[in-house]
Amino acid sequence: MAPPTLRIGVMLESVQLSDIMGIDILGNLSAQYYDQVKSFGFPDFSSLAPKMEWYFLSTTLDPAMLTPDMKFLPNMTYDDAPRDLDYLIIGGPLISHRPAAADKFMKEAFPKVKVILTTCIGSIWLASSGVLDGMKATTNRGFLGMAKQMYPGIEWLDQRWVVDGKVWTAGGAQAGIDMIGDYALKHFDETLVRALALEPLDVDPTARGQFYS
Repeated sequence: MAPPTLRIGVMLESVQLSDIMGIDILGNLSAQYYDQVKSFGFPDFSSLAPKMEWYFLSTTLDPAMLTPDMKFLPNMTYDDAPRDLDYLIIGGPLISHRPAAADKFMKEAFPKVKVILTTCIGSIWLASSGVLDGMKATTNRGFLGMAKQMYPGIEWLDQRWVVDGKVWTAGGAQAGIDMIGDYALKHFDETLVRALALEPLDVDPTARGQFYS
């Protein structure tokens, strides 16, 4: 029997493209991806690979910007997005990018979403909604001082990634990729993760680990 369908929201409006590259790790674990590559000699992962529904979020459904001067076509607005997602992945936009609809969405979704993963200053975007107060988090190492000044109610840690309950926050883009790889190893079948995601994408979360050397 196949596992339940996973619904994944991605906040990538005006973010650094590399911040959300970790979604490929999760995407490679999906039933849809496995169906495309299973003839290449992989084991039978049909009972392990879940179907995934992706929601690429923005303020409107018009083409939206992300770096480097690139546009993507959202398929769901913040207003219409389901709040009870399995995963919410948040990249890092500039501090000046704070759409009111995104703030409302994060506040309403936070208690309902099962897992939240942020990369770079995506954690500062999430913090701006007030939901991280009293929690541990990290952000891009170069912005830690600013984050502590802006949101002193959060315990900002100098780590590549931090886990506090259902919230996983990462530093720079590569730390975010490693964090999602580490999450996948801990919450999906390890053979599936290594065969379909980590080895093909040449990702090794253990090479640098959770802590700066």
